[in-house]
Amino acid sequence: MSTVRRTLPLVVVAVLAVSSSAVLVRWAEAPAEALAFWRTAGGALLLAPAAARAARRSGTAGPDRGHWLGIAVAGVALAVHFSTWLASLELTSVAASVTLVTTAPLMIALGWAAVGRRPPARTWLAIAVALVGVAIITLGDSAPGGGSSPPDPGLGNALALVGAGAMAVYLVAGDRVRSGLPTSAYAARAYAVAAVALAGYAAVAGIDLWGYDRTTWLAIGGMILGPQLAGHTVLNLLLARLGSVTVSTLLLAEPVGAGLLVWLLFAEVPPLAAFVGAPLVLGAVALQLRTPAAGAAAGPVDEEASGLSDAGRRGAGRPGPAG
Repeated sequence: MSTVRRTLPLVVVAVLAVSSSAVLVRWAEAPAEALAFWRTAGGALLLAPAAARAARRSGTAGPDRGHWLGIAVAGVALAVHFSTWLASLELTSVAASVTLVTTAPLMIALGWAAVGRRPPARTWLAIAVALVGVAIITLGDSAPGGGSSPPDPGLGNALALVGAGAMAVYLVAGDRVRSGLPTSAYAARAYAVAAVALAGYAAVAGIDLWGYDRTTWLAIGGMILGPQLAGHTVLNLLLARLGSVTVSTLLLAEPVGAGLLVWLLFAEVPPLAAFVGAPLVLGAVALQLRTPAAGAAAGPVDEEASGLSDAGRRGAGRPGPAG
């Protein structure tokens, strides 16, 4: 229970930060792939000084060959997740895309079970309940139809599943690499790899990465500070304490957080289905947080993680700047 108390402030910050992407996208007039490139590139640049300080403190020259392989796998997987899932939204319904891409926790749990590290029964229950909650939210959000049919549901659904698998690979790779590297050192390098991969994809696909208006650049800055640094980076930090199954389960709360922020900022009341699905998702996340970490990488405690957890514990109960 003490681990839950220490990490809960970070969990809340990470979920709300990742959820803020839905708000910031509304102000950004740019292709989704370009937004993904800039948030990963910006995150890598802003984390570089912290990564350098961490290297000086540890007295190491940097990641070894094994770490670099894990970082490369994680970075490419993150780029694949962004590109395939965003592409799926153009080909299939939002409900199908979101529901399928949130199967990442199930894929991770099945993967750990396949290698003999079977998660506890409560984890399977939490994943199942959370997936039902997400399905209710997304299906309810798109139920009042009347619009045109998706152009290619089969391909779109397949891309969403690839996006889920890529997210699972990203988190599992991070889980393993994070056991021997500070969060900033791992995240800065993984984001840089993702940015390079996304830049290559943009070049091949003919996607323009420049020439946006002032509002779009401000939104991109918000994505770097919010969803990328306070969101993904804190989730990477939590991998060391909670494990990849639990962290991926936290991501299932993103539709709930996004709906809450849109409600507060744009006065858009969520559909009735959200009030049914959201308690299921949040209850499942709470159940998983009380379950011992499944598949967590064993390794030295990250000084950055300890410092942030202590800061979060001291700051619990009062609002403060995220990240």
